[in-house]
Amino acid sequence: MSQSQFRIAFEGEKFDSGEIAINDFAPALLSLGDVIQSANKAINGDRADARLKLRATDQGSFTALLNLDISMVGAVIDMLDSVSEEAQRLTAANQLLELIIKVGKVGGMSVVGLIFALKVLKGRKPDSVNQNDKNTTAITIKDVTIIVDNRTVKLLEDLPTRQAVENFSNKALRIPGIERFKIGETDSRDELCLKSSDSEYFRVPEPADEDIKETIIEREAFLKIVTLSFQGDYKWRFTDGGEKPFTASIEDKEFLNRIDENQIALSKDDTLKCRLQEIQRLGPTALTKEIKVIQVLEYIPGARQLRLL
Repeated sequence: MSQSQFRIAFEGEKFDSGEIAINDFAPALLSLGDVIQSANKAINGDRADARLKLRATDQGSFTALLNLDISMVGAVIDMLDSVSEEAQRLTAANQLLELIIKVGKVGGMSVVGLIFALKVLKGRKPDSVNQNDKNTTAITIKDVTIIVDNRTVKLLEDLPTRQAVENFSNKALRIPGIERFKIGETDSRDELCLKSSDSEYFRVPEPADEDIKETIIEREAFLKIVTLSFQGDYKWRFTDGGEKPFTASIEDKEFLNRIDENQIALSKDDTLKCRLQEIQRLGPTALTKEIKVIQVLEYIPGARQLRLL
């Protein structure tokens, strides 16, 4: 098992007493643990387990000492690695911590970690990414260049890790009264310092158009009206006899004009025979579905009275 100790500090007038509300502290700590676990999963796979443990506190701010333990899970796999020509060694706790939080100087030759790199990039796409010797990569944006470990590049491109970092920034940097959040190894002079305004830099970017797969299906269907809306983009709720109602936009302008001119008086339980367009979009983070009513083919009023004979 490898271990590394580091500290986190919440700074601001609200924390000068050395206290913090548990409702603020717990989500921030749990989200930091998610960052550690996601990064460990990306780098070490299933061969190692990462655990974050809380130790003690200081005064003058709210400071917590944390232990990061990485325990080997796949001992047999490591034994096979030892005799392999291209062994993939486990990344130890102190190394994993450096890949995440290591700080450095912009434009310098020192290697920086994931969070520092994201802070420099500020949510922007790099102008160039060039792999160097000695397992490092140079990332340049405008006139700024930073050096990162190749494993940090893997973290920058790992969606679960990026989502965990975004969630952590939302939890830790938006605590009421916080001015600065500091994180660093206890025996190091360099600490990563984040301001509350930095949280926007850690958002996961929207997928590029080429990363989205799309399918479009058109079909005819009977739709029973659940709720109507005549404002904005005309989003109505329907049921087609399935388990759940769904929302669809009305794209048939002629049908809408007939409603505006009082040629049709709609009510709940009326039915429309429609030509539908269903659009499914698969992106890196989600599968979405959009439904449009392209044309209303027939309007079928609901029953207004019962037939007695």
